[in-house]
Amino acid sequence: MDAITGDGMELSVGFMLMGFAGGLALFLHGMDGVTTGLKGLAGTSLSQLLGRLSGNRFSGVATGMLVTATIQSSSVTMVLVIGFLSAGLFTLVQSIGVIIGANVGTTITAQIIAFDIVSYSFGMIAVGVLAQFLGRREQIRQGGTALAGLGILFLGMGVMQGAMSPLREFEPFLALMATDRGPVPGVLIGAGFTALVQSSSATIGIVIVMASQGLVPLETGIAIALGASIGTTVTAMLATIGRPAIALRAGLVHVIFNVIGVGVMLLLIPILADLATAISPTAEHLTGQDRLAEETPRQIANAYTLAKVGMLLGFIGFTRQLAALVERLVPPRRSEVGLEPKYLDEAVLEAPAVAISLARKELMRMGRRALAQVERSMPTVLTGTAAELTQLADDDDEIDDLHNAILAYLRRIDDDPLSEAEGKELVNLMEVTSHLELIGDIVQNDLVRVGLHRIEEGVPISEETLEVVTDFHATMVSLLRTALTAFDQQDRELAQSVLDAKPEVNELLHRAAAVRASRLTADAPARVAAYSRGTEAIEHLRRVYTFAKRIARAVPGTD
Repeated sequence: MDAITGDGMELSVGFMLMGFAGGLALFLHGMDGVTTGLKGLAGTSLSQLLGRLSGNRFSGVATGMLVTATIQSSSVTMVLVIGFLSAGLFTLVQSIGVIIGANVGTTITAQIIAFDIVSYSFGMIAVGVLAQFLGRREQIRQGGTALAGLGILFLGMGVMQGAMSPLREFEPFLALMATDRGPVPGVLIGAGFTALVQSSSATIGIVIVMASQGLVPLETGIAIALGASIGTTVTAMLATIGRPAIALRAGLVHVIFNVIGVGVMLLLIPILADLATAISPTAEHLTGQDRLAEETPRQIANAYTLAKVGMLLGFIGFTRQLAALVERLVPPRRSEVGLEPKYLDEAVLEAPAVAISLARKELMRMGRRALAQVERSMPTVLTGTAAELTQLADDDDEIDDLHNAILAYLRRIDDDPLSEAEGKELVNLMEVTSHLELIGDIVQNDLVRVGLHRIEEGVPISEETLEVVTDFHATMVSLLRTALTAFDQQDRELAQSVLDAKPEVNELLHRAAAVRASRLTADAPARVAAYSRGTEAIEHLRRVYTFAKRIARAVPGTD
């Protein structure tokens, strides 16, 4: 291995780099385990918490802090925010509070890392792995994943500490670190490394590890930690590539908050250092490098927390202005109506509750299109031209495209953390999507064919037949609309009313049959063909009611 010397001391660079890289890998793997386990433990409660968020900016901040502190990842919080924005569940102004809160919530990670509990890492790993393999309940297994991840995280810190400990006595390195170059280089280092490893926690962890060896002065450590905040904006902006404009606006909020906030805090680093020193534990029984190694890690963590809280206080009064700014930078676009799905966001596939919510939103969009197609069908089938019938059939292509997109999206939802209730809802969404697609096929393949045969045969539709078929059609449209509303709102009573309408539908069928039979004896042209076309139209509309009932049965609690 290559070695360098200084003041009579030889330093093995290769072994030191291998130890540092291995420790960093353990740290990142542990952090991933903590996030995965805590996210699984939280289940749908995180989404429910965000979904119930009010317009109060302070509750938004508290929510962002709580969610990020719970799952130890501001990136996951950003994904949830973007998902709910895309679903239209809250406004950009409300999301800004959550984004700001998420940035403060990341300071919990720094506080945890600052504790010197490396010696307990093996015990944490052992207990966590046992819980993963022996736990009978999902919550115990997820808790085990989080605990084992935390143990691996601290083990990685211990490996990095051991790898870098020779630097404590390597004079050239100590002289290099002692040189005062101002805070900007530290910020650039923190931003660059965070952008590279995609984790501000990793950057802050390394800074604290180096501080625990007495290798990083306090003000330099604060600058690097602040730079990590800017580095996270790269991750956020990468996540918005190819996403809707609302996602880009949320990413810009994250960028503006951190760039401006860190810029201000850079000027206040000496004040932050003094405050952190005043509120942090001291080690007066130690001297020199040993004292720095004991005191600096907690001071950096506290200074980072103070800086983030200061940034929050600076922005909290300007959420509406910030929303106006990003909307000016990325103007809202008129919602596109076409073949492309509007709400399906692939970035949230690993957050099942959010992904399912978006799929339901897209499904209701598909339902509205299917309902509109059924509404248009009967006037067109009975009296429309061939061109109008062709257009009616072509419109089903959009329903088919949405059907394929929704099913493909639902199949890609991460099923590992799915709860039993989420699993049932996933199945219901798949079934209702298929029911709507089949309703569209009834219009495209069956009702349109009835209309084309009417034109080919030159069949005149009598006023009596037109009236009875139109009445039956209106009832089917009403029941389908009620079924969709019931499914959207999960309204059991509305859904039950669709199922209970069967006697009414049968009565309408009998009345329609009687009217059509009376037309067979009437002195009218092409009366047999007219009877056949009317019968076919009624039968195909009756099948729409069959699928409306199936949609209604997807609402929990229906018979």
